[in-house]
Amino acid sequence: MAIEVRLADARDRQALAEFYAREGLRFNELATRTSLMPIGVSKETMFIVAVSSQTVCAALKLDIGSDAKLGKVGYLSYFEVEDELESTDLGLKMLQKTAEIAEKKGLRTLDAMVSEKRQDVIKLYSDSLFEEQHKEVYLRRNFRERMF
Repeated sequence: MAIEVRLADARDRQALAEFYAREGLRFNELATRTSLMPIGVSKETMFIVAVSSQTVCAALKLDIGSDAKLGKVGYLSYFEVEDELESTDLGLKMLQKTAEIAEKKGLRTLDAMVSEKRQDVIKLYSDSLFEEQHKEVYLRRNFRERMF
C-alpha cells in the first residue's frame, strides 16, 4: 500500500472530515478552533496528511504563531494515525514532513503537548528529535454535575 505524506489542500477537506470522524473528532471544529498555543493566537493553520488511495490514514494540525522571544513557532495538535498503521513508521514520516514544512516556513521551533499517559506518542516525538521542556499539571475544580 503506497502512502503519500504531504500538506493537505482544499481537495482533502472531505477525506479529512471522514478520517477525523473515524477518530471521534469533528474536522470542521478542529479546522476553525484556534489552538491553545503557549504563544497566543495562531496566524496560520494547516494540516499534514498521509493519503492512500484518496483516503486519509493519518493527519495532524500545524498552527503557526509568533513568540516575542523566539519569532515564528509552530504548534502541533490533533495528531492521529489509523489504528492498524500505528505500529509502522508512518508517525515518524508525518513528523519528518512537518519538520520540512517548518523549515521552509522559517519556524524557530515546533511544540506539542502530550499526555504523560501516552508514552508511545512521547517516544515517537523523541525519536523525531523533540525534547521534553517541562511538565505541567492540569487542575480542575467542579461545582456541580452535568444533568445530560
